[in-house]
Amino acid sequence: MRTIHLMQLVCGNAGKAARSFDAMLRNDLKELRVIYSLTLTSWISVTITGSQEQVAGDLLVKQYGELRDPQPGDIARAWLAGINDNGIALDTGCKRVLVPFVRLEPFGRGTVEQIASRFGLIHCLPLQVRLVGEFDAEFTKNQIDALWRWRKGTDRINVNNATRAQIHAALKRSGHARDVYAIERLGILEHSIVCKKGTDAPGLVPQIGPYLESELACVRGARNAR
Repeated sequence: MRTIHLMQLVCGNAGKAARSFDAMLRNDLKELRVIYSLTLTSWISVTITGSQEQVAGDLLVKQYGELRDPQPGDIARAWLAGINDNGIALDTGCKRVLVPFVRLEPFGRGTVEQIASRFGLIHCLPLQVRLVGEFDAEFTKNQIDALWRWRKGTDRINVNNATRAQIHAALKRSGHARDVYAIERLGILEHSIVCKKGTDAPGLVPQIGPYLESELACVRGARNAR
């Protein structure tokens, strides 16, 4: 038997997160001779038994990371915990760190809230940071480039606390399924709805919002025809 504490924050509805992550694990481990069980606290632990438990555990650690206390100089996956005038706070697993306002310069001008709004940053969004000090961080170049790629494409809507099935249902019920190109998974319950060219994300939000218990944030894309 092997138990792994994964670097996966339980954010939003715990039951919904458990069901969604269980489906992800079934897909990850479907070729291996193991059985597993989940334990949810603030983070997710997986207990694996079977003849290939070592292989399965190594696969999950590679895929999701193992819960640890990152130190200065480390690159870590973190989840957006708060936005204020001082910067963007993120949960890295064993500590909360801050990307201060002065380190948001790569994202252009504006206040912290304006920058967060411009790039569709919402609570629980997973982001990659490098620790500069014990509780001080900066976004990695890869993360900065990824956020700018959003701005260069079509409009997007970032969604938290929703499964892919719930987002599909909301789009269908609101009559806007045809306006969406894809739904990209960002985290367990965090997704990015990629709009088709010509679809206006701010106009779509009030149409699908009533069908989701989620925070929605738009990213205006350069390729969108206006």
